Amino acid sequence: MSAPAPNTQSKTKLKESMTNWFDLPQPTTTWLVDGLIPSDGHAAVCGKPKAGKSTFLRNLITAIIKNQKFFDRSIDIPTGTGRVLYLHLDRKDQPWRVAKELRDLGITEEESLRLVFKTAQEIPLDSFEKRLDWLKKQIIVVKPHLIVIDLMWQFVVANNANDYNAVLDGINRLQDALIAAKYHGALIVALHGRKATNPNDPADDMLGSTGQRGSFSTNAFLARYRNQGVYTIMTEQTERDEDYGEIDETVIIRNVDGTLSLGRSFRELAVEETQVKAEAQLRRLLDYITHHPGCEMTAIIDGLGIAKKTVLRLLKMAGNLICTSGEGVKGNPLKYSVTTDHDSQTAAMRMTTYAGVN
Repeated sequence: MSAPAPNTQSKTKLKESMTNWFDLPQPTTTWLVDGLIPSDGHAAVCGKPKAGKSTFLRNLITAIIKNQKFFDRSIDIPTGTGRVLYLHLDRKDQPWRVAKELRDLGITEEESLRLVFKTAQEIPLDSFEKRLDWLKKQIIVVKPHLIVIDLMWQFVVANNANDYNAVLDGINRLQDALIAAKYHGALIVALHGRKATNPNDPADDMLGSTGQRGSFSTNAFLARYRNQGVYTIMTEQTERDEDYGEIDETVIIRNVDGTLSLGRSFRELAVEETQVKAEAQLRRLLDYITHHPGCEMTAIIDGLGIAKKTVLRLLKMAGNLICTSGEGVKGNPLKYSVTTDHDSQTAAMRMTTYAGVN
């Protein structure tokens, strides 16, 4: 039998290449941390200095080593088998402090044998290529379920962290090195947040090119709110669990034993704080008018030191607790008086309708 004509062979190969991608099955996602980090996923934790990145990472490391919950989510590896390669490259944290924190979180001397801890002084410094070769060898020896790099830009090299192509090249080379080493575990890196903030999308606060944000299947964003005295977390995830989904910005609770849990929605906390502030302003307004019956708007503004639009909003909240006289025109302005005795409970009751009024 004669061989197929060249054009027939080309058509056969083209058909095979077309069906190969068309019939690719969708694999079932397996999780290292339920609904948060896939067992073979690449993740990043981002935040400004002192936002809790290192605490987040060390809690995660401890959860893997001890097989205990992380943010109330299970670790899906057999107990007593978890292995971690931890590249601690943030020079401001002395190694002995890191060791103390890990001990305080409960890692025992026996368990510590499954945590390989490396500092900046223990990795090659002369070239990125040598660093990647070193990492491949560590993977073969350690066989980790998780690799932690804190901070990523202390390990990955890019000429300009704001250059999209340079950033992608650096991160791609890291990820390609993991593939070349036949690494099937998870990677998580720490990234800094920028000084400015975008309240509409905290994910925009990542310092440097957006190439970072697009390179990881899970991005966790940490924030610290000094005035409220809270830390928060939110995530964006390529792979999501139907039950968990992504984490909307949520307050982080640090338990007595140092582990982390999810608290209430930060949005709820912000609304409550706004209500408490408005309630205090309303009490001040009522007290001022009580002691200055018949006062005019200009006197209230000067007396309380608040803007006219705020006074008007508070007057609307006060409702029938305030009565007016005068026509509200030049030469005969509105004068305000309290119509009934008021107390803290009355002011608080007014707050129940504040959200709708505001």
